[in-house]
Parts: sequence; C-alpha cells; structure tokens
Amino acid sequence: MGFSWILGEDLTLDLGTSNTLIYSKRKDGKVIEPSVVAVDLNNYEIVAVGEKAKSMEGKTPDNIITLAPIKGGKIINFEIAQVMLTNLLKKAKSSFSIFHPKVHIAISSGISEVDRRAIEDCVIYSGARSVEFIPSAVASAIGMGLPALDPSGNIVVNIGGGTVDVSLVSLGGVVASKFVDIGGDSIDYDIVNIVKNKYELMIDKETAEFIKINLSSFISSNISNNLSIFGRDINSGMPRNAMIYGKDITSSLFPLFNAVSDAIKVILEKTPPSMAGNVLRNGIFLTGGCSKINGCVEYLQNELRIGINVSESPLTCTCEGASILTNNMKGKSNRRKNNE
Repeated sequence: MGFSWILGEDLTLDLGTSNTLIYSKRKDGKVIEPSVVAVDLNNYEIVAVGEKAKSMEGKTPDNIITLAPIKGGKIINFEIAQVMLTNLLKKAKSSFSIFHPKVHIAISSGISEVDRRAIEDCVIYSGARSVEFIPSAVASAIGMGLPALDPSGNIVVNIGGGTVDVSLVSLGGVVASKFVDIGGDSIDYDIVNIVKNKYELMIDKETAEFIKINLSSFISSNISNNLSIFGRDINSGMPRNAMIYGKDITSSLFPLFNAVSDAIKVILEKTPPSMAGNVLRNGIFLTGGCSKINGCVEYLQNELRIGINVSESPLTCTCEGASILTNNMKGKSNRRKNNE
C-alpha cells in the first residue's frame, strides 16, 4: 500500500443550502453539518459553526446572529463560508497528512463561472491544496448505483434546500439540465405563513421544518394526522400551543413539486430518442432531502406518468458518488503512469 496520501489526501465536498458534506475515504466517513455560522456582532468573532450554530437559531441575544453563507449551491457570504469550510476541512482531514488536501467539489450545472470561481477561491483559502469540480448530477447517479459512465441515459433530480437540479446523465457528463431556484426552504416559509394565518400562531423556521418532516404529506389518508406545536400567539403575544392538521399543510408542498414536475418535463422533451427508451424503462431518480416527503413519489408519478425511484441515502449519495468517481479517476491515472 502506498503512502502518497500522507502528502495530501483527496476529499469530496457537497455544498448545500441546508447542509454541507465532506467525505474522506482515508478516515472512512462523512462530516455532515448544517450550513450555519453564529457570529457575535460586538467583536465579530465566530461563536459556533455547524450543528452548534443551528441549535442557536431563534434563541440568541441581540448581539449574536446566525448566518447561512450558502444558498442554492452559491456562496453569498465569502468570509463566513470560509470560516465554515475551514472548520469542516479540519474535521475531515486526516491528522497524518503533511500537506493540504485536494478537494473535489460536486457542483450543479446551473452554477455560473463567476460563482464557480468564488467557490474555488473560498475552498482554497479554507485550507485546500487545489480544487476540482465534478458535475453533481453525475456524482448523485454514481452514488445511487446507476451506470452514469455508460452510454445509457438516466434522469437525476436533486431536490435540495434552495434549488432543484434536473439532469440527463450519460457517459460521465450532463446531456441536458434544468436548474430551478426553489427548494425545501420554500416549504418551511409557507408553513410559517399557514400557521400564522390559520392558527394565529408565530413559529420559527426550526418548528416549520419539524412540521414539514413529521406532518406534510401528499397521501390523502395521512392529511388527517395532527401535531401539537408551541409558538407565540399573534394577538396576545403570549406563548401557547396549537394542534396543527396535515390537511392545512399540504398546500405548502405544491409550489415546489409542481416546479419539480415542470423541470422534469423540460428534460424529457430534450431527451434524445436513443435514450428515451432507457429513461422510460428505468424511470426518474430522486435525491436530496425533500425526496423523503411522504407521498411525493406517488404525486410525481401521477403528474408525469413515469416511474419514480428514490435514493436510499438522499442526503449523502452525491458526496459518496463524487468520492467513488474521484477514486476511479485516480486509479486510471495511476495505471496510465505505470504503463508508461
């Protein structure tokens, strides 16, 4: 076994609006943290990063704020993103490596060249030796066990916190793609407004996300389910609880999943005839956190009249696939050098 990794290992990175993941084969594991940083405005010092910062949302004094530096796969706050990534790279990097790691970043086809450069600079300033981009749709496909390097053609849909990325993948590249600026966060904001208007209760984003995960559903037999939550009465200003019913929350799902359906239709129309049969036989492949919403598969199947498959690990398959692809490319490069 070689020890070249001591001089600098390879890491894979998936920048998300809600969560950021780094995969290290050497440490045989993933680092997954919320894309949140807490900052003290009095001295501009970093109070917490990741899970600790996420737990502070809505519970901080006036001098401390929580910031999300990533939106839709783009960096919207360079300095805060650098702090977050520096923290994550330290967690993922092997303690035996002498030099900085090379970071392979899964990136959506909808990211502009300017945003790519910002991501590259930020990751390098955060402690990377060099950066290489990998199409996130290809990485997701490989992470789901699809033959993304073969001339087959598979449609991969990543429903993230801030964006939807629909891509037709073949031969390790993207044949056609559709990028939509809407994601799971839009459901959270709609739930906040629904609870405010219908139940006259103010809730925070964390509670809205809890409702989304535990109550939202497209399945009619589940919309009668209910959930007890706490918030602040908008009339009296006093804290109280309320029983929230699934039938009132269902409407928050339609804007996102109608956008997903429309984006898939665009890619289906762009699919070459030579790949159409394979897509029809295998169906569409969903990944991303919102692919776990109850009944979304049945809803999309009814809208599109085509089979829908969901990744077994929707939050991590992109990062895992990027790692597999990176190792394959590295193995081929080493074999080529040995043959020479």
